[in-house]
Amino acid sequence: MDLKQDLALLFELQGYDIKVSDINKQISFASSLIEQKNITLEDKKTKLNEEKKKYMDLVLLKKEKEFLLADSEKTIAKYFMDLNTIKSNDAYKALLLKIEKVKIDKNIIEDELLTFMEKVDEVSAKIKSAESEFKKFEENIRKEIIDIKNSTNKFKGESIALENKREELKLRVNKFVLSHYERLKGGRGGRGIAIVNGESCDCCGMTLRIQLVIQVLKCQELVFCDNCSRILFKSNAL
Repeated sequence: MDLKQDLALLFELQGYDIKVSDINKQISFASSLIEQKNITLEDKKTKLNEEKKKYMDLVLLKKEKEFLLADSEKTIAKYFMDLNTIKSNDAYKALLLKIEKVKIDKNIIEDELLTFMEKVDEVSAKIKSAESEFKKFEENIRKEIIDIKNSTNKFKGESIALENKREELKLRVNKFVLSHYERLKGGRGGRGIAIVNGESCDCCGMTLRIQLVIQVLKCQELVFCDNCSRILFKSNAL
């Protein structure tokens, strides 16, 4: 077993692992971003639909006032016809009072209807403007999502290519050495091997014992950092 070569291959393997991990993080972030954009779009759509419902409620109220106005006009017309059949002065005067009361109510309804008509026109204009804005917003969001998905597919392609290279490289590493690396990298941010930088571990920054540094330089056995437990490696080991 050429430990120096195995450690060099292992360090190269770790480079692939780090790249794959970074790409997977980008894919995960892209997925979250798409979800957030869909939520934003749905929220905006919900608010628009709520405004449309308010508009429809307003239209119904306007129609109710129109119905009441028409009913008042019918009542007044009927009362005027009834005047021709009344012979008693008291009954005639009483009916005139009823007509005046209905006219007063009719005037109130007309004022209310006018207010509703103005409000309906105002809200209708706002709805049309909001629908136009939403359409543009939706188009932009859909385009952004497509762009993100395209980037994600590209990332996935890169990840697969790296994974294939990683698998090829694994075959060249001693299984005993590889098993230690695979076990260590899981709980250490994907890094199972560390470079000895001077007298320190480049992953955790811990100053190494001189005896450890000497063992690393001899490269006759696997040496582990006392602090982070990663495999230690010196690229110019003897």
